Amino acid sequence: MTSFHLSVSDHRSEQWRQELVASLLASGALHSPTLQRAFLTVPREMFVPFFYEEEKTSPTMKWRPISAHETSPEAYLASVYRDQPLITKIDERGMPVSSSSMPSAMAKMLEALDVQPGQRILEIGTGTGYNAALMAMLTGDPHAVVSIENDPVLARNAAQVLKQVSGPGIQVITGDGYAGYARAAPFDGIIATASVSTLPMVWVEQLRVGGRLVMDLQGSLASGFLVLERTQEGASGHFLPEPLYFMPLTTQWIEASRLPSMTHLSQEAHCASFVVASDHAFPENLADACFRWFLQWRIAGCQVSRRKQRQRESKTTISSIFVIDPKTRATVRFRQRLGETTWDGEVYGLPHFWEDLQQVYAEFIALGKPHPHQYHLLIEQQRALLSIGSLHLPL
Repeated sequence: MTSFHLSVSDHRSEQWRQELVASLLASGALHSPTLQRAFLTVPREMFVPFFYEEEKTSPTMKWRPISAHETSPEAYLASVYRDQPLITKIDERGMPVSSSSMPSAMAKMLEALDVQPGQRILEIGTGTGYNAALMAMLTGDPHAVVSIENDPVLARNAAQVLKQVSGPGIQVITGDGYAGYARAAPFDGIIATASVSTLPMVWVEQLRVGGRLVMDLQGSLASGFLVLERTQEGASGHFLPEPLYFMPLTTQWIEASRLPSMTHLSQEAHCASFVVASDHAFPENLADACFRWFLQWRIAGCQVSRRKQRQRESKTTISSIFVIDPKTRATVRFRQRLGETTWDGEVYGLPHFWEDLQQVYAEFIALGKPHPHQYHLLIEQQRALLSIGSLHLPL
């Protein structure tokens, strides 16, 4: 991996770091003086010698590489120190699979983790290594940081730059982060920089009592910023008001969720038809982030899909919204023609699925339309449960 053509001490880089910290302080993402010093000290450009930028004029999602060696230093630093994620790897399908996270998201996670000098930290998802370098400064000892990366090329590149920037000590492991790293456990803190659809119990087990885990709990419809603490009895967690958004963790332990094709779903038995008045909660409530958070756990893995189709004959645009239970393949389809106020509904697969959806919404209303930060996470018999009111919803 070729190192960046500006030196770490370059005054232009220092100025951009100062501007980044000022913006993070102004936004409220950054508070801790020690974390401020870390952001002021660690040069992000060393970890991101290139990134990918979406081509705005392309009708399909295409990415073009932006290299530090093909751009003016000032322009490159301006891009690197904006509060934005930087895509650092594209797969064979042309889809982003790795990035350097948005600095404000990194700051919020590290503030929540509350790393103290001398603590031992495990990072799930090394990526470029930038976050590991920040944590090495917070602990005061690079040897106290272990980071796991599933991609061997990313792991190797990150290890090289970390040694150059932070000196020897940070341990970069190539492996599946879902399993944690039992060999070096227990840890005072664990941070996952990739989203996960459940809570791996091994992460909890690898925490010291009093240790803390921060992660992006990403369900099928909504995301939550989980902060969990290990206790003598097990663990308890809560959610911060603002969600996080990370790419999903690459792991062999979780099967990638695939939405059944509309062709296959339409082959399910047609069970009922109905009309939804303009003042009905559905389907507009399916855009409500709080209800989406509740729905994805209440009907495990529930999916919502939206489509628009223009009919050639009538030249009318039809909007469709599908609510799908992947486990039973039950589907409710809402359809509305442009200019109309009512929705036509159809039920496929299970006759009672439409009634089930309405019952779930009634429960949500009865609970007071709770925001994700009002939920608590409990561990019972090696199972993670979300608690809201009298309901305990399994992850």
